[in-house]
Amino acid sequence: MSSPARPALSARRVTAVTVTILFVAWIVDYVDRLVISTALPSIGKEFGLDHSQQGLLLTVFFISYALLQFPGGALADRIGSKRTMVIAMVAWSVFTGLSGLATSFGMLLIVRVLFGVTEGVFPGAAMKAVTERTEPRTRMTANGIILGSNPFGAALAPLIAAPVITAVGWQTSFFSVAAAGVVVAAMLWFLLPAPLPASIAVDEDAPAAAPPRFGTMALLRRGVLWRFALLFGGFDLVAWGLTSWVPSYLQTVRHVSTNASGILASIPFFCATIGTVLGGLCYDRFFHGRHRLPIVASCVVSGIFLLLMIFSSSAGMFTLYQSVSMLVLYLSFMPIFGLPLRLLPREVVGSGAGLVNMGGQVAGALAPFVMGFLADHISFDAAFLFLELGLIVAIAAVFWTPQRPDDLIKHFPELQAAGARV
Repeated sequence: MSSPARPALSARRVTAVTVTILFVAWIVDYVDRLVISTALPSIGKEFGLDHSQQGLLLTVFFISYALLQFPGGALADRIGSKRTMVIAMVAWSVFTGLSGLATSFGMLLIVRVLFGVTEGVFPGAAMKAVTERTEPRTRMTANGIILGSNPFGAALAPLIAAPVITAVGWQTSFFSVAAAGVVVAAMLWFLLPAPLPASIAVDEDAPAAAPPRFGTMALLRRGVLWRFALLFGGFDLVAWGLTSWVPSYLQTVRHVSTNASGILASIPFFCATIGTVLGGLCYDRFFHGRHRLPIVASCVVSGIFLLLMIFSSSAGMFTLYQSVSMLVLYLSFMPIFGLPLRLLPREVVGSGAGLVNMGGQVAGALAPFVMGFLADHISFDAAFLFLELGLIVAIAAVFWTPQRPDDLIKHFPELQAAGARV
């Protein structure tokens, strides 16, 4: 299939259209995957599941999702970012709908695994698409706006799911969001602009093209990107732990209604959206070459408010402290990705982004099950305390990653030979 030819657009307009379309696509991605968090109490009641089993429903998604991060990026590098994104969106929309048709715990587990496989190829392709359609000086701002859709989608999911679950049941909540993916996939195919010329889109510190012998396997062999993956894993342990369990916690421990829990669970993610956009903007303006400062500061402050959240006296105060914690935490989202996305050649940036993102999704697989186990055998307080470990890992990992472009390029002699400036 081929999209219709369109007149050439200015670089600024290409970026604006790309940001708008991918913002919407990422919202659909997150709403589709997070409807289940609000539905978990109802699913658990229907199938007789404890917290550990409910957590497993989330974990199996993240396992398959994590395993597809690097292959998904490599697929985008091979067949193109737009084609990969469209295939992924149509496929995961099918499995979103099938989630509502599951009649047993085992069937739902299988569907969630396949749903994770289809969603897993999207992130690397999306980041490659942005890299191809933005100028280096505005790339992190554009990425910050686009990835602000992640917490924004997480905020919308409970607002959409809660009233539907209350009115007509948890199954319909999956049906109600499945069709959106097909619609947005069509919009992406027909409206996403062509990539900018390499002379505009390539960072001056990066090679204009990957050398012939430099490909996806070269990325895997170099430990430096695995360090960024570990850093993002620490970040995402907190993010996905809160995303997965806060709605259930509010309903079962704080005795908040389903509709009220949807509203309360959404507020911190609107704050995280602001944090993501501000983090990308600040990185582009103030923190090129020194990402450690914003990451360490945000993790420390976020950890303090996470503790206040755990020991809060009411559902309202719980939400207030969580909101501050997540706003500050998400200031570090784009600084984590900033250096790899600037320096990697366009031919392998999908693979590189997928590799870094895989670290976050491994943490996403770990957090729901471990927290469910702790909630069953100790308490939800212990489950939320577990998330402090992610912040400790992130702070430790950031000192293990290079800060400046020349420090990163030293790990890739092939890129130096191809013309990367050090």
